[in-house]
Amino acid sequence: MNTMMAAHPPTPARPRVTTEDGVAAYIAETVPVDSLVAGGYLAGHDGRLIAQQLRAPQLRRAMAHSVCHTVQPDVDNFYQEDGEPDTDWQQRRTRTVRDHCTVCPVRAACAELALRDEDTVGVRGGLAPEKLDRRLTAETTRLERARAADEQAGEQQRARIAAGAELQRLAGQYLGTSGKPEKRLENIENIRAAARHRDELVAAHRLSAGWTAAA
Repeated sequence: MNTMMAAHPPTPARPRVTTEDGVAAYIAETVPVDSLVAGGYLAGHDGRLIAQQLRAPQLRRAMAHSVCHTVQPDVDNFYQEDGEPDTDWQQRRTRTVRDHCTVCPVRAACAELALRDEDTVGVRGGLAPEKLDRRLTAETTRLERARAADEQAGEQQRARIAAGAELQRLAGQYLGTSGKPEKRLENIENIRAAARHRDELVAAHRLSAGWTAAA
């Protein structure tokens, strides 16, 4: 047996994905958000499927590329005014969707973020409040899972930040200080343990995002 292969087995190939949801999940895991936007992957039907696979921070990052962010249209165009007749509001929001939402490269991400946040008051992602409400009801189970995954991702991110801060604290406190050799060795081991913990968290995050361990 080849000893190199025995010591370093090849990384198993990812299973082939054939369903739309599977393809969307693979793209969301492996393509950076900015590249998704540049490639037009967060607009239209395909964009809706991919946006559903993204975590809330990724969706918010995508919004930096939105028409609302880059052009900054009048926000009032996206909301019905107090006392405004429904027919007037329908005509006005149709123009808003035509002029802004249909050309927005992240309209699917915008709609998904509105659903995650349960923000269905105005036009979001080219969808009227009534359509957002219908989707909010129809996709309750999926959205609950997505919010739970968002919370878990947030906890993991906070853990990585805390681990990095602890490593910096230990390094600043112990490196270069004088003292007994035994104490210095103990301090150095504490720093190494903190570094290992941080690296383990980062490696787990990379693997969960579809990266290889060596990335």
